[in-house]
Amino acid sequence: MSPGQKTIAVELRKTLLLPLDDVLVEVREFINPQASRSGLQRCLQRHDVGTLREMQRLASGEAAPVVKTFKSYEPGFRQLDITYLPQMPDESEQRYLFVAIDRATRWVFVRTYKDQTERGSTDFLRRLHQVAPMKISKILTDNGSQFTDRFTARQRVPSGKHVFDNACLALNIEHRLSNSHSR
Repeated sequence: MSPGQKTIAVELRKTLLLPLDDVLVEVREFINPQASRSGLQRCLQRHDVGTLREMQRLASGEAAPVVKTFKSYEPGFRQLDITYLPQMPDESEQRYLFVAIDRATRWVFVRTYKDQTERGSTDFLRRLHQVAPMKISKILTDNGSQFTDRFTARQRVPSGKHVFDNACLALNIEHRLSNSHSR
């Protein structure tokens, strides 16, 4: 498209707030029958009218949506999870993979266990503490019974006296539970 044709397409978008396909129909009908959809989209983006939703928001005076970014963490905040490993044909029992990932450095520690009990979770925590290259300040877990007594308590509030909580306390680690119920 020539510079004049581009100006017309941009003005159509600005004035009428037409969707891309509607602008394309008008451009092909009255300006350039060979205009491509992708070429028109690039042209509109270059002239800051590429996103119709954004233009409609500005025209209505609506505030810009808040863009959430990932929170940055200091090294030492670990997320701990357990996943079931499928039993292979040559294995006689199922296993569970315990995984801890540092949120800042992405340092990972893994270990397999035959079960996913309180005993396994505390053993994993102690081993993680021994090999971690930096001090562990916080551990984030789900609400599984191997980590908390939240769902066995009458009020559905963690007591802080679970075996895993005690292991965290002994290692001077803050234990947090997912979905904002922390202990």
